[in-house]
Amino acid sequence: MIGEEAWRALAVADAERGQGVAFALDMTPERSPAAICAAFPWRGGVHVTVVDHRPGTGWIVQRARELHERWGPRCWMVDGAGPAGSLIAALEDDEDGIGVTVVQPKAREVAAACGQFYDAVAAQEITHFDDAPLASALAGAQKRPLGDAWAWARRIVSVDISPLVAATLAKWRLGAEVEEEEGAPNLW
Repeated sequence: MIGEEAWRALAVADAERGQGVAFALDMTPERSPAAICAAFPWRGGVHVTVVDHRPGTGWIVQRARELHERWGPRCWMVDGAGPAGSLIAALEDDEDGIGVTVVQPKAREVAAACGQFYDAVAAQEITHFDDAPLASALAGAQKRPLGDAWAWARRIVSVDISPLVAATLAKWRLGAEVEEEEGAPNLW
């Protein structure tokens, strides 16, 4: 989908977090491993990075709460129709005062996110730290039809694309929120 050379050309050694950050998380259909990624504005584009990527799922809610408390992100993105959708209730649980608000994209928004990620790479409007999990995900990524558009195919057993899905959703929501701030009021 995205060539290794094109992707590596967008790698940077460092990036300073701009105004606001959006986080997203995803996991494989087999529920191991899982990934948390972040997106933030940088140099007129968006920088994406893998914040955490490990086996299992028992760690992800606590880690998300730690990141939420530390960074105060604009939002958390989780595809409610994907494997990580089962974590939404635990993420939003405010029993300890650290519940996070999760934004769940609709299918058409997932397709838009994938298309925008692809387009941002082609237009060189995205940067990254050359995180190995994200590079591996991109190397094996394939698309699946989603209406008249497409989304990343999660069901390829040999490739863990959870970092790619999380980075795609974080980047999309960051852009969607900027558009909302410039136009309509932010209602979420």
